[in-house]
Amino acid sequence: MEQRIFLDRPDPLTQPIGNSYPYPVYHQVSVALSPHVEASSQRNNMVYTAHPFLRFDERDSERTHVDFRELKAAVVTKKWQASIGFDQVHWGVMENHHLVDIVNQTDYNESPNGDDKLGQPMFRLGVNIKDALLEAMILIGYREPSTPTPGARFSFGVDYRYEYEGWGEEYHPDLALRYSKKVRNIDVGVGYFGGHSRTPELVTQAVGDPVWKVNLIDQLSVDVKADLNRIELKAEILYKVVGDQSTRAMVLGSEFKLIQNQNISVNLLAEYSWDEHGKNAFDNSFQNDIFAGVRFTLNGLNDSEILIGHNYDFDFGSQHGSVQAKVNVTKALSVGVEGWWFNVSDDDYANKAFNDDNMIQLTGYYNF
Repeated sequence: MEQRIFLDRPDPLTQPIGNSYPYPVYHQVSVALSPHVEASSQRNNMVYTAHPFLRFDERDSERTHVDFRELKAAVVTKKWQASIGFDQVHWGVMENHHLVDIVNQTDYNESPNGDDKLGQPMFRLGVNIKDALLEAMILIGYREPSTPTPGARFSFGVDYRYEYEGWGEEYHPDLALRYSKKVRNIDVGVGYFGGHSRTPELVTQAVGDPVWKVNLIDQLSVDVKADLNRIELKAEILYKVVGDQSTRAMVLGSEFKLIQNQNISVNLLAEYSWDEHGKNAFDNSFQNDIFAGVRFTLNGLNDSEILIGHNYDFDFGSQHGSVQAKVNVTKALSVGVEGWWFNVSDDDYANKAFNDDNMIQLTGYYNF
């Protein structure tokens, strides 16, 4: 069960959203159910997974939604594994900016941080090659980002229609390949993605409303994490081609283990994000930004965790911060507290809609 409390009055709505969403909204209650069920058969090496997700929101009809995070059948052996159905695949090693994570579409209804993803229909094959993993995925069916109702809290403005580049439109198959290997204390991943971009481009037209254009892209990426005892060094590097334009971007980061004992762990986090297009980058959320944070893990309290982070944009002067805490009172009962605040420049078009959405969120979890 979740209670959101908004601290600021939003800009007046240009048009009413509906009777269930009066102006201004200062609180919002919702409930969610997310069971994860797995069944396996040793006789034929089959594993069946079902992970539906359902949220009901008292005010926002778009935030009330159902999704299959996973719904798949898999064959798993020591040398290879194959699956078909809805699945989730996460690429990358960073805490704040997930630069190379592209396989699944983002569920923005859940949180501004973009960590929650929609399930993606796919055929997935993985082969173990001398302590390395080679994966190939064929993705069928483009999933539009899940977003709140335009004008609602944490929304992105007007909801325009989508146009897709390439044959088959939203059913154009996408291809994802990844090779990952651990060499001593270094984890390395090399990925390729060819297909529809997960970040559609808003294009104005001579006649009619703008449209969200979903471009075909080719993306090469590398992610590295080196464990040097008390410090971890991380990097994600990307080269992307859209039409006749190319983009280079990277995220460099580190995680320092300040305190490590039986009761508490304290890690300091730092990341720097860069995009060669600077202010003109299509997704300018992290084109020249620095992030600093600290993570507390309360080992003596059922591995409860608190993450405090702050992001600053050197180009626009925008900044935002968050506190995310989850206290596991017992194995069955947890309490979450999440807070977000924003101070975003009007030129920072990717994030300025959040300026009035400073928020405190209280969540109660029951694990069964």
